Amino acid sequence: MSSAQQNLPPIGLEIPCSSYATNVPLMVNGLGIVTLDFKGGWKLRAEANLAAGLGGVKLKVLGLEWSADSPMFGKVTIRRADIDVTPLSLLEITGQQPPKYRNTMFLDFTVTIERPPGGAPPLVLSNTKTARLLNDNLDQYPPQGHVYQLQEPVDLAPVGAPSQVVAQLLQFPVTVTHNP
Repeated sequence: MSSAQQNLPPIGLEIPCSSYATNVPLMVNGLGIVTLDFKGGWKLRAEANLAAGLGGVKLKVLGLEWSADSPMFGKVTIRRADIDVTPLSLLEITGQQPPKYRNTMFLDFTVTIERPPGGAPPLVLSNTKTARLLNDNLDQYPPQGHVYQLQEPVDLAPVGAPSQVVAQLLQFPVTVTHNP
């Protein structure tokens, strides 16, 4: 067994991580781009071994929450959506000596805007397709101050109305640190 395989989390292990993302561009219809600073984290569980390639594990997102304070919108909160169709995230070994990993996080979430434009009640949006956050150059796992990048902008629409896109998360450069 290689050192990369030995360093994989054992099946059943829960992995809490704290994270932050600064200057996140959120485009809101009619308002343009607002930048937000999010803090929060996620909790994962190693679910199954991954046999393809050099090996790895599949990870289930148990919890996810980030929040930002905005003078315009009040509190903006991103939370894991309460659905079970999100694919398991992947932690893949990409190199043995030294160990290298690629972590692809598949995320479905809601975005709650406390004070939307026009004095409306809080607005709850959801991503219209599963988001992908990626770090393809991890030298250890769990991450310690590693930056993950959103792989493509994420359209946001009111829950239950996926064709009515009203906002878009353009980037989400999030720094992730294991928090045992």
